[in-house]
Amino acid sequence: MTGENARHRMAALAAGLVMALCADVSRAQIPDAGRAMRDLQSVLPAMPPGGTAPEVQLPEPQPPAAASGEAATGPAVKVLEFRFEGNRAVDDATLRALLADLAGTALTFPDLRLAADRVTAYYHDRGYVLARAYLPPQDIDAGVLRIAVLEGSYGEIGLRNRSRIRDAVLEQPLSVLRPGDAVQARELERALLLLSELPGVAVKGTLRPGAETGTTSLLVDAEAGPLVFGSVDADNFGGYYTGEYRLSGSIGVNNPLRLGDQLNLRLLGSDGGQRYYNAGYQLPLGSWSTRVGIGMSSMRYELGRRFEPLGAHGRADVSTVFIQQPLVRTRRASLRLQLQHERKRLVDSMDLFDVSSSKRIGLWTVALAGSSEDGWLGGGRTISQLSHGRGRLRLGDSQAEREDRLTVRTAGGFAKTNLSASRLQQLVGRLQLYARLDAQWASKNLDSSEKFSLGGPYGVRAYPLGAASGDEGWLAGVELRYQLASGWQVSAFADRGSVRLSKQRWTRGGNRNDLSAAGFGITQYGANHQVNLSIAWPMGRRLPATEADREPRLWFQASRYF
Repeated sequence: MTGENARHRMAALAAGLVMALCADVSRAQIPDAGRAMRDLQSVLPAMPPGGTAPEVQLPEPQPPAAASGEAATGPAVKVLEFRFEGNRAVDDATLRALLADLAGTALTFPDLRLAADRVTAYYHDRGYVLARAYLPPQDIDAGVLRIAVLEGSYGEIGLRNRSRIRDAVLEQPLSVLRPGDAVQARELERALLLLSELPGVAVKGTLRPGAETGTTSLLVDAEAGPLVFGSVDADNFGGYYTGEYRLSGSIGVNNPLRLGDQLNLRLLGSDGGQRYYNAGYQLPLGSWSTRVGIGMSSMRYELGRRFEPLGAHGRADVSTVFIQQPLVRTRRASLRLQLQHERKRLVDSMDLFDVSSSKRIGLWTVALAGSSEDGWLGGGRTISQLSHGRGRLRLGDSQAEREDRLTVRTAGGFAKTNLSASRLQQLVGRLQLYARLDAQWASKNLDSSEKFSLGGPYGVRAYPLGAASGDEGWLAGVELRYQLASGWQVSAFADRGSVRLSKQRWTRGGNRNDLSAAGFGITQYGANHQVNLSIAWPMGRRLPATEADREPRLWFQASRYF
């Protein structure tokens, strides 16, 4: 027997022993490096309160003054043609079409003024809030009426920078606003919002009368935000065999190179010996507010409890690069496109049998993410993301590839599509409704690092992290929230999900798991802290019992921000 064959026989024996230790393998979801990293990255620290939007005061368009009855009795003139002066943002043909129904008719002075008001309203509807059309002094010769337009164009555009970011970086989002161009509310708002998204800066825009008639000056104040920020978090969101109780710390540095860049570090440890390290860096590029970034993550785990005699342990190392482009940005809506590439190296070992296996994955993902706020039924906020990934799994050696072809068939190319959507709806008074939906579709059987799972604090909350993992599935939840007092919120929730264990079946037995749960939660929060508690009970059909089960299941998370 060759050394390689002996090693694989020992690996098969080890796998059989693991299966024997599990009451139900499909239920227990014993972690390997891929699953441990996936589960860890699926439960993130609680987010601190978001930053404020940039401050800018845009004048509200004023309705035209009503014409007096006395003026309406004046003489009428027949207007055959309308001519326009001063219009640059809207062409003559568009404005003539706007007044086409008035051409060839006899108009009184109030009618003429209403024609100019119609042009003003057209500009305002398209966001040119400073535009005004008026009738200049004239004699109406040959039926031609002149309408002058003051579009409200930019005069001087100034930047008063007190932040740590270099002037050239702050000027990039503002470069789309040029002196002489008409002030357009959506364009100005987009530029200031993108500017405010640069880390470590607070933005205020002020419009003032310009030096010349019909112009306005824009002054942008950029104030320094925090240089360093971070959080300390404690929770019981870990895996049953890798350590449920976790302590983590995150720290970020805004503008370490004064480029609108940001450096982030995160460390995590569990009571079961799991360790996680993450570092990320990103910065903006160009006038389109494109962002590029890199990241490195490393995780170590050990299996404890009943699997401790195996000496099972492993590691996962992930490197990431991405480019992100904002497509839509307003105060009430945003849409972003992101392209990302990940390289994963996964290693699992069992010291008892002196065996080890390794895998490598390369994955390209394109994602479209958006959010919107509206006034429907009292107002609400919707967040959604659609992503599609294509990758390739490479196993450590030819023997592992042969075994994979005879069993689960995960090696080689694969694809998966993910959908995530949530809605926070204001109901009445202090009552809100929160609903969410997540789903995954796969092209084939997937490695454990790419599967979709139902259990955990953000899944079906009566089941442990990683419970019921499969290649395809969906997860939905509804939550009724009530603002009990300032900084206190209580909730009642229900969760349900279903997974298809294997895209192509390769074992006997069931190929689907369905989970449901219901429970209650309470959150206490402030400017610098947040504490979440939830308790959940399984509902309906249940999976076979394991030692990881608890009924009811309690989740907690406490975060302190600085």
